[in-house]
Amino acid sequence: MKLIAILVILFSLFNVEVSYAKDKPIGGLCGGSFVGSNTCVWNEDTHEWTETYVGWDNWEWQAISDQPERADTIRRMHLPRQVPVEKKYSVSLNTEACLKPEYQLLLSAAVLLPSNRKPITASRRVVIINVEGGDWPEESRIWPHLGINYVGTVAKQEGYEVVLYDELIQGRKPLKEIVRPGDIVGLSLVTTGIERGVIVAQEAKVLGACYVIAGNDSAMFRARQLLELPGRPIDAVFTSNSVVTIREFFRNADAVIADSMQIEQVATAPEQVPYVSNEHDGVALERKAYTAEDFFLVPDLSLFSDEYWELVRAAYRSQFGHKHQDSANVHNAIALLAQGCGRAGMGDICDYCTIRHVANVVQPSPGYLEETLATYRAHGVNTFFNVTDSAFEMGVLAKQLEEAGPVDTLIIYGRAQAIAQRPDLLERWKSCVSERLLINCGMDSGDERILQTGIHKSGSKVGSRLQENYRTLANIKAAGPKVHLHFSVIFGSPGETHESCEATLQFVQHAIDTLGEQLDVVEGDVFWVNFGAPCSEIFTNYEATQKRAALAGKTISQDEWQQCFGRHADELVVPEESQQAWYAFFTNITIEDAWAYNAQVREMLTQVPGHITGREYAFRPPTV
Repeated sequence: MKLIAILVILFSLFNVEVSYAKDKPIGGLCGGSFVGSNTCVWNEDTHEWTETYVGWDNWEWQAISDQPERADTIRRMHLPRQVPVEKKYSVSLNTEACLKPEYQLLLSAAVLLPSNRKPITASRRVVIINVEGGDWPEESRIWPHLGINYVGTVAKQEGYEVVLYDELIQGRKPLKEIVRPGDIVGLSLVTTGIERGVIVAQEAKVLGACYVIAGNDSAMFRARQLLELPGRPIDAVFTSNSVVTIREFFRNADAVIADSMQIEQVATAPEQVPYVSNEHDGVALERKAYTAEDFFLVPDLSLFSDEYWELVRAAYRSQFGHKHQDSANVHNAIALLAQGCGRAGMGDICDYCTIRHVANVVQPSPGYLEETLATYRAHGVNTFFNVTDSAFEMGVLAKQLEEAGPVDTLIIYGRAQAIAQRPDLLERWKSCVSERLLINCGMDSGDERILQTGIHKSGSKVGSRLQENYRTLANIKAAGPKVHLHFSVIFGSPGETHESCEATLQFVQHAIDTLGEQLDVVEGDVFWVNFGAPCSEIFTNYEATQKRAALAGKTISQDEWQQCFGRHADELVVPEESQQAWYAFFTNITIEDAWAYNAQVREMLTQVPGHITGREYAFRPPTV
């Protein structure tokens, strides 16, 4: 008996992997077209697959329509009901890992992690990962990740050892080579990586991570859904980008996770999640008085390795190098020099926008620009991408940058309306650079009707949006060869027709003819539907969905709405079914037509000497 007991104890120290067989259950959500959409989830605690179904009664939808203020209360009544489904297991001994992560932690710290909700004291090590769901082409991998750099800088200032890993730039790496027992693991989650982020979180826990936290736009917009996942792979979600909040968390991480302390913009339970959305009501609820301290930080650029910087710069030079006088010595980086979008300050946000805090316009404190520029220059940076969501109309910022001394190259976002109406600001921004100024602008369409009613192009209520687009081209041309334009168009806004798409192609051709080599990039894309954007109200508001259908001369019944949109309201990402339904109910083209028009834009751009291809898609690749 003693020998048997010893063998049992020894065997318990090793990783015996009990896993679900590769074939998923037949029937239900797990066996249908929803596979991979996070409606079918593996529960590590119960060792079974479960399917999530949220049922709604018609009276509830009507109540939300009649009384929007009750929407949040009604939604919270519908926590996911987990229904066990058929399951099979396979058992194997993991001879590679040997000791289970929790026993490795026990041997090294003499403490066992009791649960996800009340962890042991975390080590002073933070691993922050930018998670990506796919392998993106080079044109999408030309900028370092400022967000994880910000979080890493705060953690380092609070005494942590920091490891940054960016899957977009560096590709995937076995998590066991990055995460150690006791680590705090932070995940940056956007639309293209949020589903994979759940898998990474689960694996990090298996490897002994003390706890896992999540941030960035998609995590914030889907915070409740992340915190409701079976097995709680994610312990906390940041519901804002506030640097102050991040710092407060790292100073009190164990207390926050153990629920002995709460931070307003860090959620550790579904009921703590505020209404976070770029929908008008969500923006109105967030009229918090953010300050410069919330958004501005001089990042520690050395947190990224030299190898990482070379990957970024090599990709940038491959795409943009020929646009520079000395392409071999271009050192590019992202900086945040102001906060917010000028047109969004009153809550009037573009229908597709998923940028968090876009309506919170804040200028930095005196001295921040000088310190930031000095830090970047000391790191060799001479090409700056200011990711302020629409900086062009911020004349004060341009003046401060001009006084701080010119940089070689500056890239900024700008609205067509502002560029059309304020050519004087073009001259001011031009004086901020010694070599070239590139303005990134969302033109969206070449059709007046689409710009006025389909995309809500501008906060201005008078004048022609289309003429603003044309005037923008003329003003860029008049500003001279130092000023360049990068603009985007979308095929699939509400009310889109083949005629409006053809008008957009005509506008693109006019831009090519007008600007020549001053036109760097034209990017076309389909209309991506993403949670958090104003358009995502179609998942919770039947009346708003009807209005969008009317723009295309169509109708949508309550049953059609529920089938295509309503029942998907609590998923992590918008399913392909809803993306297809967007085109079916709100446009008069198909998504296949939209991809074909995008291909035409790319072909047209080859007319421009020295053109840059640009990203083929902004959010995710086509699946049609």
